[in-house]
Amino acid sequence: MSIKLEEYFGKMRIVSLARRKETLEDLNRSGLDVVYKNQNGITLYPEGIHYNLKDKDEFTFLNYEDYDVFELYTDGTLIRCFSVASTENFFFITPQCNSACIMCPSAAAVRKLHEVKNANWLIDIARHIPVTASHLTITGGEPFLAGLELFDFLAFLRAKFLNTEFLILTNGRIFSIWKYASALVMTAPAFTTIAIPIHGSTEKVHDFITQTPGSFIQTLTGIKNLLKLGAAVEVRIVVSRVNGEDLVNIAKLIIRDLAGISYVSVMAMEMTGSAAVNKSVLWEPYSKLFVKAEPAIKLLLENGIDVKLYNFPLCTVSSGYRTLCEKSISPGKIKYSPDCSLCAAKDACGGVFNGTYYLEREDLIPLK
Repeated sequence: MSIKLEEYFGKMRIVSLARRKETLEDLNRSGLDVVYKNQNGITLYPEGIHYNLKDKDEFTFLNYEDYDVFELYTDGTLIRCFSVASTENFFFITPQCNSACIMCPSAAAVRKLHEVKNANWLIDIARHIPVTASHLTITGGEPFLAGLELFDFLAFLRAKFLNTEFLILTNGRIFSIWKYASALVMTAPAFTTIAIPIHGSTEKVHDFITQTPGSFIQTLTGIKNLLKLGAAVEVRIVVSRVNGEDLVNIAKLIIRDLAGISYVSVMAMEMTGSAAVNKSVLWEPYSKLFVKAEPAIKLLLENGIDVKLYNFPLCTVSSGYRTLCEKSISPGKIKYSPDCSLCAAKDACGGVFNGTYYLEREDLIPLK
């Protein structure tokens, strides 16, 4: 959803929303740019300029709350980039990526875009976000293609958000270079987990999935460097037909070579973007992939490594492992089948990706 200030022709900027006078006063004291919603439209501060809103935009504002944060563009478009009510807020650094994973839910054309958010712009967004934010994610593409200035952004976050949990999604390859691993550990906020995927137990499998020769060695070296520096690392395994038979070997690799990781996330695919293009190579129903993953999960647990299951509907997982399932799909992407209304476990289930439903719907069986 977006809102249009029809008569705004100013600079691009970040603004916080105030619906109450007390919030306006608080944000003004903090020196932040503000849009103040009142009965007759909105007023932009510090200028004090009033703008009328169309009826549809007045209605849209009902979905927004005090301290929500917006990007205000030169044509007057307001787009929310932080929601106080959400626990899934994120900084999207760039769509660009230096891997070409065949199961990526983004399209290959999108990953080739050379758009990178400026560090100062990101810092300005972070200035407006309340220090009480419980969780923030940093993602891409590959966020560290933004270059060294991304560490300036991380340092700002570290100084401001003393109690916020951060998740950084990265392919981890850049951290095979020690100075970058060291820079991340020195600048990342205190409660930061770095999530890095391993797609296979060998170069052959991993590098086939990433379509990037050398990425397996770089990824493993990056994880090892971060662990040596005391970072909290989550290893992610996206399961598909390509690596399904390799999952136990991946578990053995983690146990043998990556002691000290925080946990392993075993993830079902989102079949959009490149994943959809490569469906004939990748796709197996979630229940069949879980059967292949179960021995690997058991092995990890037996060796004291915590495991989480992401994106798996409860009915596709053996009963003894359902407590590992997380509600991991963003609300706007979730779909349930009509039969799910008959399921005794629906309230505890995270559903299925909207873009994967057409493939997975026959696999969804209500639990009694």
